[in-house]
Amino acid sequence: MPIEVDQDERLADIARATVEVARERGTRAVTLRAVAERLDRSTAYITNFVPSRAHLMANALDHARAQWDAERAAHLGELVGVERLASLTRWMCTSSPEENVLRSLWIEVIADVRGANRRAYEVVRGVTDATYGKFLAGAEHVVAGGEPVDRVAAAHIADILYLYCRGYEVKAVEDPEAWTDERVQASLEVLLGALVFGDDVER
Repeated sequence: MPIEVDQDERLADIARATVEVARERGTRAVTLRAVAERLDRSTAYITNFVPSRAHLMANALDHARAQWDAERAAHLGELVGVERLASLTRWMCTSSPEENVLRSLWIEVIADVRGANRRAYEVVRGVTDATYGKFLAGAEHVVAGGEPVDRVAAAHIADILYLYCRGYEVKAVEDPEAWTDERVQASLEVLLGALVFGDDVER
């Protein structure tokens, strides 16, 4: 009888190996051959599940998306309103070695969205669009002068926080030694104070 293959499990293994290669040797070193060697498999084995380097990137980011969703849900817990918005923003602006590897992958993907990279780009775009939606939903709970801010003001708040987090993610890859979590979180608290918890804004 033929051996049953758990495709999801194989794709997860390939995603982990892709991240490991990128962490140890840089994103440019991510190739079908390098990932195959990492798994002690043939290149043909890898292409049976992931047909190209671009698909390797998409697969790694797709698996990261599920991990991010679970981690975000655990971090936010039962928080609501502006407390949830602030907590989401703080969570977005934290780092780990694996996070920075994944950021390097998505930066490479958005630099070239042509051809096979389009699939990887769509994964990244789906994650970032969904994140912006969460910022906007949280911003709609901000209260100023005793009244909820209007939709235009909420959109401005969401834009600023979202762009701050995205800018941080680039700097975390470009210059992680200078842009430490401590530095970023300190400036973020100033920003949250002005936009969400400022003198003219009530919790």
